[in-house]
Order: sequence, then C-alpha cells, then structure tokens
Amino acid sequence: MKFCELEKLVLKEGQSLADYLAVERIECFSAAIVSYYEITELITHGLSQNSAEQIMFQSASMSKPVFAFTLMRLYEMGLVDIDENLIPLIEKLLPWLKCPNGTTITYKELLNHTSGLNVGGFAGYLHQQKIPSLSQILYGDRPANSPRLEFAYPPKTKFAYSGGAYTLAQFLLEHQTNKPYEQWVGELVLKPLKMTSSVVSSNQLDIDMNRIAIGWSWHDTPLDHGYVIYPQLAAAGLWTTPYDLALFGIECMKALHGKSLLLSKKMAELMMKTPADVQSDYGPGFRIVKKENHYLFGHQGDNIGYHGIMYFNPSKGSGTVIMVNSDIGDTIPRQMMDTIITNNLL
Repeated sequence: MKFCELEKLVLKEGQSLADYLAVERIECFSAAIVSYYEITELITHGLSQNSAEQIMFQSASMSKPVFAFTLMRLYEMGLVDIDENLIPLIEKLLPWLKCPNGTTITYKELLNHTSGLNVGGFAGYLHQQKIPSLSQILYGDRPANSPRLEFAYPPKTKFAYSGGAYTLAQFLLEHQTNKPYEQWVGELVLKPLKMTSSVVSSNQLDIDMNRIAIGWSWHDTPLDHGYVIYPQLAAAGLWTTPYDLALFGIECMKALHGKSLLLSKKMAELMMKTPADVQSDYGPGFRIVKKENHYLFGHQGDNIGYHGIMYFNPSKGSGTVIMVNSDIGDTIPRQMMDTIITNNLL
C-alpha cells in the first residue's frame, strides 16, 4: 500500500491532508507504512521531517501487545510459565480475589480478556497528583483513582476487555522474576529491535519533553504539562512512534514465518490464537481480524490526548501504524484503518 491510495479514499476533492487534519483539530499526525517487511513510507504532519522518527506519542493500549511479546520471551527463557495456574499466587498477593467456581487462570486468560476481571481502562493521573504503586492500583487504594480489581464474571465464560488484567499480569511477572517490567521490555524488545524512540518507564524524568508530541484535549487546548500519566505500564504506559511500532509489527510477522531471532513461531502463533470456548477477537496480546483467506493482527490505543491504531498482514508482510495527539480527532486513526481494511489495502 502507498499512503496516496488512502488519501484518495478519505480526502474530499481538492482537500489536502493538512486541511483534513485541521478540520479534525489534529496538531500532530504520524503514520508508518510497511510493505514486504520493510518500512516504505513515513508520513507526518505537524512534525519536523528531520525528527519525525523520534517524536513519541503515548501508545495507550497498543502497549499491550508489546507486554505480551515480552512475556512470551520470558516464557521461552524459562522465567515464567504461561500455562501455570496463577490462582494460588493471586490469592496470596491479593487475598480478597477468590476465583469463582474453583476454575483456573493462566497468563493467557489475563492477556486475551477472558479472565473475568473488571477495570476496562484507566483515567490516568495529573502531574500534581501523587502516583499510585501497582499494588495500590490493584487494591483500589488511594491515590489510585480506579476501583479495586474484582471478578465481574467467572473466568473463561465471557469476553470482557480488562486493562486491570494486564496490570495484574505485570504485577505477577515482576513478583515472579524479581525485576521491573520496564527493565525486561527494554532488554528483550526495545533494545534488540532498535526501537530507539520508545520508552517504558514509571519515572517521569525519563520522558524527554523535547521528544514528545504534546497531547491536546477535548477543549482544543494542550494538556497540562503536556500529557496525563499512566503508571499501568503493561496496559497503557509505552511511549513510542509509528516507526518503532512498525519495527515491532515486522518482527511479529517474521516470527509467524519462523524467521525471528527473538521469538519462536510457536509463541507468535499463540499470540494470534483466540479462545476456543469464548467468542472473542483477541488472542494474548493482539486483536485478530479474520478475512476470507487470511487474517490481520493489531491493536487500537486511546489515552487522554493520544489515539492510534496498528494492523499487520502476515500473509503479505505489510502493515500500517497511525498515531495522533488529539482528543477531538480521536476517531481519525480508526476511520483511516477501517478504510484501509475495507478496501483490502493492507
């Protein structure tokens, strides 16, 4: 796919991309196009072309596949067991969280949104607020602004999107490995893939204000201090660029063909596997879009001030990543991706 093909479908006659984005109040737009396992185009608006590869956006829930990839690598290293029944450990660390009906939960259920746990998403924190720890978030204790993690449904009976489940998975991973997730993802994903414009950190001093696209609110004003803080790193905490997410998607596609040096074909295929007994579009990490004779994998992301989407076609080695920094234009990435998928451009 070439970006000009998408422009022909979404722009009105005589309208430029800049005009289109201005109507939607989008200050910064960035997209990466992948063809035959290579990044072939980088399209930007509101960013200096010299720095476009380096300007970071919050990826929001697009953080989740990166966490899942990290977890799969740790499994292959023998440091975690994705098939282990986590209930005994959960009940030890979070005593109120009793598993209904005596069923089991593994990392796979936490990552494919069939654990039955609540807390779909998170509101984030302002810079003047005290930032809660992971345990305070899970316990629902102040200064956390989200409810305590609870079972909304019996496990493995229903799809229920849960950022809380990913936060629990991060909490358990850190307990089992005695090492913070931000160190694991740096060592196992960001550094080997040369995702040099990506940061996962609970320390706000690690966020270089000169390298981020400032988030814009529904009031058409810049966010206070530039962005809202999301300490739930596995669920929503990755700062990155479309270029770096394209590198990540390319590696996932290579893994599906047994050509990755980081992840086996077996584990990559597991990330694409939707539940057998529950109707869901999600595998452990990715949302799966099934087409007539192939499938796409990807994810959407929505934080305050930042919105994006990515999808990849492993049968062609192609993909697209789109990110914006506007709440008013929050639907644009999804509309563009829908157009791409509907017209078989991916």
